[in-house]
Amino acid sequence: ATFGPQYLWIAMILFPNNDITKKVMGGYGGIIAFSLVHLFIVIASASQDAGTAPILEFQGVFDPAPDADPQGAMIGMMKYPNFVSEEWSHVLTWDLFVGRWIWLDGLKRGIFTPHSVLLTNLIGPPGLMLHFVTCLITGKGIVGNEATELDLE
Repeated sequence: ATFGPQYLWIAMILFPNNDITKKVMGGYGGIIAFSLVHLFIVIASASQDAGTAPILEFQGVFDPAPDADPQGAMIGMMKYPNFVSEEWSHVLTWDLFVGRWIWLDGLKRGIFTPHSVLLTNLIGPPGLMLHFVTCLITGKGIVGNEATELDLE
C-alpha cells in the first residue's frame, strides 16, 4: 500500500503540467482506486477473528473525559496489525486526496505547487499549510469560501 500511490505523486510533483498527469489526476480514478484498497482492508480485517482492535480501546481514542488518554489508546491499538494496515491505507488515501487538491488549485490559479505536493506526500497537513503560505507570498491569496460562490438556483 505504501508504494501504490507513489506514481501519482511523482506525476504531480515532477510533471504537474503534463497531459498524462492531467488525464490521470484530473479525475477521481486514483483516489477511488486507493479508497477501494482501503475499504478492502477494512472489510478483510473486520471479517477475521480478532481482526480489529477491541471497540472499547478504539472508543478511548475519542474519549472527551479530562482524565482520558486518547494518545495512549491509539498507541495501544497499534499492536493490532490489521488496525495499522487500515490506518496506514487511510492516511495514504487522504494525503493523496489533499495533494491532488493542492495540485489542482495550482493549475487553476497558476501557483507553483511541487514543493507543497511533495511535503504533503511526506508528512501530510504541513504540505497544505505550505501551499497556503505559497498562495499568500505569490499574491494569489487563499481560496475563499467556495460554497458561497455556488449558484444553487
